[in-house]
Amino acid sequence: MKTGIYAAMALMGHPSLVEAFPYVGFYQTVDDVSNAPKSIVGLYSYGSGDDERLAGRVLALYGKNGEIIETVAEPVKIAENVPGQPFYAGMDIIWDMNWNAKSEKFDGGKIMDPTSGKIYSSVIWSENGKLNVRGKIGPFGRTQIWNAMSVDELPAALRNEDMKDWKPVIRK
Repeated sequence: MKTGIYAAMALMGHPSLVEAFPYVGFYQTVDDVSNAPKSIVGLYSYGSGDDERLAGRVLALYGKNGEIIETVAEPVKIAENVPGQPFYAGMDIIWDMNWNAKSEKFDGGKIMDPTSGKIYSSVIWSENGKLNVRGKIGPFGRTQIWNAMSVDELPAALRNEDMKDWKPVIRK
């Protein structure tokens, strides 16, 4: 009986069942120059209601040969230019992103370049089935294209990651 009610509400467009927070999921980042895979980032929501926001955490890094060389379960490389010198794998690089339903973009938040430790304003939107992630200072910036990944495409070590209770650790 409950299943039928939920199915009917979903078909009628019940907001609590249909409106998921946009872009939450797993993404493969790609090097701007070589076009080789660079990392896997988990985009997750935190907060609730009007205070719900989007954040992003590095979950894995690729090596030069295109294979995963570290994950959050087994971090290796340290981000030397980031305060506290955390491991790359497990580090939050996006936080405080607000959903703007009118523009269908996330904005108002920050993104950190994990190599330099520099923090920029950010905008995130979807276009042609790809996720556009832009770090910027004023009107100037750089946009990266991130590829969505299904759970089946993730390395086995990441398939059980549960992002529902994550909160960003902000390193300023």
